[in-house]
Amino acid sequence: MARFLVEFRLRGYARKYAEWARKRTARQAKELGVGRLRESRFVPHITLFGSAETSNIRHVISAVEKVGRRYTLVPFRLGVERGDFGNRDALWLYLDIRPSPELRQLRDELARSLLESERRTRNTCKPYDRSQHYEFHCSIGKYDPKDRAKFELLAQYAETQCSVEAFRRSRVSPITMLIGFLRKHLLRMGEEHTPAINQHLLRITVLGKRGRIQAEYDLVLKRILSRRQALRRHWWRRTIGKLKELQSTSSAQDRTPMSDRPVYFIGDAHFDHRNIIKYCDRGFSGVTEMNQTIMNNWNSTVGDDETVYYLGDWAFGWGHKPARHWKNQLRGTIVSIRGSHDREQTGMEFHDFRELHVGKHDFLLIHNPDPRGRHQTQEQKHKLENWHGWIIHGHVHNNKMDKHPFINGENRTINVSAEVVKYRPVSLSYLLGLDLESIRRMRMVDSEPERW
Repeated sequence: MARFLVEFRLRGYARKYAEWARKRTARQAKELGVGRLRESRFVPHITLFGSAETSNIRHVISAVEKVGRRYTLVPFRLGVERGDFGNRDALWLYLDIRPSPELRQLRDELARSLLESERRTRNTCKPYDRSQHYEFHCSIGKYDPKDRAKFELLAQYAETQCSVEAFRRSRVSPITMLIGFLRKHLLRMGEEHTPAINQHLLRITVLGKRGRIQAEYDLVLKRILSRRQALRRHWWRRTIGKLKELQSTSSAQDRTPMSDRPVYFIGDAHFDHRNIIKYCDRGFSGVTEMNQTIMNNWNSTVGDDETVYYLGDWAFGWGHKPARHWKNQLRGTIVSIRGSHDREQTGMEFHDFRELHVGKHDFLLIHNPDPRGRHQTQEQKHKLENWHGWIIHGHVHNNKMDKHPFINGENRTINVSAEVVKYRPVSLSYLLGLDLESIRRMRMVDSEPERW
């Protein structure tokens, strides 16, 4: 059996910040008399999975490569929360990581793939690897639990004196600081954004015994790197060069900035509908398992302050619970598009369609993408017949995959029926990160895109 860990290693400015914060808090800990526990060599990183055991490390590397192939630019922010530190465990100091929807989805897919790979991995992984609400963080210090009161003083120091803003001040000249003071206090030009470090997850690292790199998957180069390649500057320069190329070829309009309210899409859950399991080959043992799986997937993906556009058909079948029953159990702000089986009811508001305009992309959100559909209103028919952007829809489930796969670049449609998105809301950021205009066809949410 081999022990492994999957992580992302901070580099560049973010790494320098982590090292600076670690040194500064360690110095303060010594002054306060806080006992510091012995740790291995410090490598600033974000753990994605593990540690755990496997009978074949190649299976782990293969899973990382398979998931990584579906992602390219995966942003996150470091130091975005107030205080920039999270004291989640009395023994540890952490840097706060604010993940993008893409990073959340990547980690979730990776965890599910590894948990399904073999029983040994499931039995030996950390409890938080199975958690529906994974906490991203970068640890910078581990301290003796006997010094809990002193540790709280250290945590307060870290929150106030080791923020991203303090790090930036420590790296600028007195002239630059004076200009910043004048801009803020005399010209009334405050900072536009909360101090933070914007980063992209570029490589996923698989570690083996004693923390030795086994392989790295490079998301921008789309290839597995051996240990030797991963450590060479030549390959890192290629990675950075490719990143700059991707950023330069995508205009500012093409990139959706990280938002405090990410947006998701899903439709056609058909809660309580027993026959849908057979009609759409859902593979559930019954409606109880189906209902619970969809709810768990939704609530482990969507945050309370995030938005979900639901593309119609909440529930169906004899004795089914009303739509508001399911809506009240799901996280996020939910905007409901009317489906074929949705009826007016107290506590529910339905829209015939909605429009989203993101950069150069125009999205029409509607249940049925066919203007000749039996239940379409005149307004819906007119909108569909005159729409020249992308259509995000449900209705067809997985029964017309030749015409309505997940993405049909020829017809400019995106099918977010529950079966096609694997019973989990898909984020707008994930869609935009796929480079929609380059896709001819993509069968399922986790399939390899066929490009033009």
